[in-house]
Amino acid sequence: MPKVSICIPAYNQIEYLKRTIDSSLSQSYTDYEIVVTDDSTSNIVEELVASYQPTDKIKYFKNPVALGPPENWNEAIRRASGEYIKIMHHDDWFYDENSLGKYIALLDNNPDVNFAFAATLASSLENNDYVHMVSKDQLIELKSNPIVLFVNNFVGAPSTILFRKNKRFFFDKKLKWLVDFDFYIRLLSSNNNFKYSNEVLTVTFKAEGRVTDSCENNKEIEIFEYFYLIDKLKKDSTIAKSTGYRKAIIKVISICKKYEVTSIDEVISCGYKGEITIIVRLFFKLNALSNFFGKAYLKFLNTFYAK
Repeated sequence: MPKVSICIPAYNQIEYLKRTIDSSLSQSYTDYEIVVTDDSTSNIVEELVASYQPTDKIKYFKNPVALGPPENWNEAIRRASGEYIKIMHHDDWFYDENSLGKYIALLDNNPDVNFAFAATLASSLENNDYVHMVSKDQLIELKSNPIVLFVNNFVGAPSTILFRKNKRFFFDKKLKWLVDFDFYIRLLSSNNNFKYSNEVLTVTFKAEGRVTDSCENNKEIEIFEYFYLIDKLKKDSTIAKSTGYRKAIIKVISICKKYEVTSIDEVISCGYKGEITIIVRLFFKLNALSNFFGKAYLKFLNTFYAK
């Protein structure tokens, strides 16, 4: 059994995927397997993987029916045999040949840790690259209150993380936009020990046609997912009593303001059918009376409720 499975969920492109596979095969750390799960509508990914043969490093699985994100991610995890899981999206890659080994050391040297992540070089076609790093204060807050990621996902994309395989933890297939930090919050709520490296270990590439592009500034997706996730988190009594949960509720209200959603009926029209907390219901009622009352209530929440 390999120490780590590099899980690559693929879909309908090979230009960037080839770079992802090449960077994986070039790693100086060699106790790994590459698991490619393919949602493509053609054979281009299968043919690309075949071009690397013979090798025992790559395991290829064509999904009989397209699973879509994030279930294709989950399929790669299910197919993995490694002790550790390294998600790599099909347009991201390792920063250099030593990156995987440095990731592995974060868990190998810390047996009480289930989750590790690192600084990332964010790249794009426009060449406005920058390094995404996490501050000391953010790490302290993450340690004490993982739900802080609901307000600001400073961990980053799934390609920047490494975690111990656990049959209890998969990405929530009902989510697309908030799927990553929902996963992080759940994993860290079960064990808040983590390791972070300020060294850049992955490159995340902003390619055209990403799933996140169809989610960003999409009213129906954002409204549904924020309400769905806040309700899901509330079912954990420890989270529901935390300051972070109160801040998360304020975040939900801010998303409502972003899209000028002012009633429960509008939330329902976005596909959410679950419970809506009294804090948000009261905001809708006050805002319906006057925009002034809505702003005053939100100011009150930020000043007193979230402390």
